[in-house]
Amino acid sequence: MASSWTQRLSQLSGRWSPFARSPTENGQAKVSDADYSYITTEDLQKGDYDRGSGPPRDTDVITIKNKKTKYPVHFPAYSIDRGELTIGDVRKETAKKLGCDIRRVKLLHRGKKLNDDSRSCREESLRDGVDIMCITGDTIGEPESSSDSEGVLDGEEVAGGDQPKRKRNRNRNKKKKGKKRGDATDVDGLAVPGSESSRTASPKLPAAPKTPDEKLSAIHDTMKTFVPLVDDYCRNTPTDTTKRDFEHKKLSETILAQILLKLDAVETDEPELRARRKELVKATQKLLNDLDAAKAS
Repeated sequence: MASSWTQRLSQLSGRWSPFARSPTENGQAKVSDADYSYITTEDLQKGDYDRGSGPPRDTDVITIKNKKTKYPVHFPAYSIDRGELTIGDVRKETAKKLGCDIRRVKLLHRGKKLNDDSRSCREESLRDGVDIMCITGDTIGEPESSSDSEGVLDGEEVAGGDQPKRKRNRNRNKKKKGKKRGDATDVDGLAVPGSESSRTASPKLPAAPKTPDEKLSAIHDTMKTFVPLVDDYCRNTPTDTTKRDFEHKKLSETILAQILLKLDAVETDEPELRARRKELVKATQKLLNDLDAAKAS
């Protein structure tokens, strides 16, 4: 009884199974050219066969990280895999996204500066969903102008909410106030407080470096502040993987933004300045290499 049911099931499976062999002639299966498909070099370059490795997507996305904000930038789907999207395209869209001059946009990926706009994103090992660091501007912050700072320090110039009223009163009684101040100086022998003394009480902000030599000196001073931080990370590398990666990323990106990019922006025409900048670049690169080695250990 059992053998008869087994025989019937085997006959049914052979008749209806989609995996059953095609009809044969003289014990041999029929095979034609339609049973084969060929992949050409052009197909591989277009990346058509990479689409099957994941779900289909409408666009390629590159996330731009500027300061503490992330900006997703969209491009045509699979344009990165096909080698059609260039670094220049990414820089252009990033400038539009941030609303700044394209010449101020500096892009970095894994510690490498993306300077060549003609290279494709695929040549720079970029892919869909990748994060790129973006730095805008390369000058050290300018101090407040003397006119602005004097306006803040002078008690008479800052009038708060009733500034128009006080201006009218001051203009109307200008001669009268001048006379009272003169009398006070003659009688007491002291200057009226709130004017000259307030201006000299606050120290002036240091002037921003202007010459290439001054800029290199300022960057060198900044680099020296990172040396103990890098040494501390190398000597006391966190054992926790998450904390180790976070500290490494924070130090690396800060050094790139505050030192390496600013060195790249300094224009040096004299051989001595070029040599000095080159030494600073080497020293900065050594800090980054030490961080990478400590993270990998």
